[in-house]
Amino acid sequence: MGRRGMAVVGVVLGLLMSAGCGPGDDEGGGLPTLGSDSSGPTSASTTMGETSATPTEGSSSGGPPNTIAVHRRKVVAASTSDKAAADAFIKYIEVRLTAYHKVQVDLDALGKTATGAALNAVRSDVAGLRSRGQHTVGEVWVDVPKVTARGSAATLTSCMVNTTVDVDAKGKPLSAPKSFYNITSTLELGGGKIWLVKTITFGGDRPCH
Repeated sequence: MGRRGMAVVGVVLGLLMSAGCGPGDDEGGGLPTLGSDSSGPTSASTTMGETSATPTEGSSSGGPPNTIAVHRRKVVAASTSDKAAADAFIKYIEVRLTAYHKVQVDLDALGKTATGAALNAVRSDVAGLRSRGQHTVGEVWVDVPKVTARGSAATLTSCMVNTTVDVDAKGKPLSAPKSFYNITSTLELGGGKIWLVKTITFGGDRPCH
């Protein structure tokens, strides 16, 4: 999971600044490159499995491992529609952070998880990372304590524990990672079939509970 912002996806994610989940906040940034500051169920909480982006070779500078990962933690969903929206949000964070890590946008994957501002933020953030010779590394752990899907629209809140940070070409971190990201997001039912993240806003940095 600021500046732009799991980065997020600063990761997964601070879940966005000089980097982290990506550069900047969505409405004006993106998953902060999740690491930096740029400028289920059914009503019960459930712990879900882990979703990881493909890791690459380790850093050559003694810095953090040159990998990215998004871990799903507690999701509170009162209906199958709520759960589907939460699943789509977490997938978006994975696609976003993977793009920040590889400094390359998978347009097909992104188009299946996002639309509007949330989609454009990833493309813009990746272009910024590329121009600066940077990429994002680290992990995020995603909680979705509240999600409400009604008809073709959904809103949710998320908290991400974050270790993502932007690094230079040698793998050197550009700043310390932001420990937490508090996020709000809206989604829409694309084509009446799949949930797409429409907006994502990185707010405070209160610890996840």
